Amino acid sequence: MSSGGKMGSLQMLLDQRTIEQVYIRYCEIVDTKHFDDLHEVFTEDATGDYTQALGPGVISPDRASLIASMHANLGTDSNCGPTHHNVGNFRITIDGDTAAAKVHYYAEHLGQGDYPGEQYSMWGQYDDELVRTDKGWRVSKRIYTCAIKRGTAVTSARVPSSLC
Repeated sequence: MSSGGKMGSLQMLLDQRTIEQVYIRYCEIVDTKHFDDLHEVFTEDATGDYTQALGPGVISPDRASLIASMHANLGTDSNCGPTHHNVGNFRITIDGDTAAAKVHYYAEHLGQGDYPGEQYSMWGQYDDELVRTDKGWRVSKRIYTCAIKRGTAVTSARVPSSLC
């Protein structure tokens, strides 16, 4: 293998690790309810398709919409109290300054307000497209799927409620 090949492989490994950190940061932001920091994860024009998990037409057209939905559904004034999000099984394909990622998630939600003590668990996958920006890798498109749901939904079903 040439030294250029080794450097290319090293760069790919660094990019993959950096992208994994984007997902870990996402979990930190959601679990601490610092949703306004999602600019660290999503591009301004990032879209999200939540129809498989939440029903027809549940689309987030941009980052501002996604942040507003997070505040409404998982925020301190919502029926969703503490959350705990985990990600793993990272499958990342990089092509220059773009990448595709399939990432499994597990999200636990504890109810409050109308749902005190209720638990809501979700297992599924983020199927994302990412772009390299001047601030690092960011998600530009998300397709959110849920394979398993268990418990009482403690978030609203009117808008993307499980942006987990």
